[in-house]
Amino acid sequence: MIGSAGKNHLSVEHVQVVALYDPKDGRIRHIHSVTTLRGAKQVSQDQVISEAKGLASRRHKNVGALAIALSNDAEHISRPHRIDLKTKAFVPISKSK
Repeated sequence: MIGSAGKNHLSVEHVQVVALYDPKDGRIRHIHSVTTLRGAKQVSQDQVISEAKGLASRRHKNVGALAIALSNDAEHISRPHRIDLKTKAFVPISKSK
C-alpha cells in the first residue's frame, strides 16, 4: 500500500521489471520498472520493453546487443542483481566485505 489519506489507499496491483543485460556475462546494464496502481490501466509488456530500450539508448550505444529479462517481482529493482545466463533468472548480488 502506498500512502494513506483517510480512506483513500493506493494499492499496487502489478509491477513489471525489464532488465537489459549483457548476454556474455549477465551484468544488468539498464533496469526499468512500471508499477500499476489498483484501478489504473496496465501497460502492455511490449510497451514497457520499448520504453526501457528507449531510455537505455540515451546512455548506452549498444542497446540492440543487450538481452532482455522480465520479472513481476519488485525485489528485482530494490537491490542489485545479475541475470543467470542458463536460467535467465534474476540473481541477487551480495556485497563483498
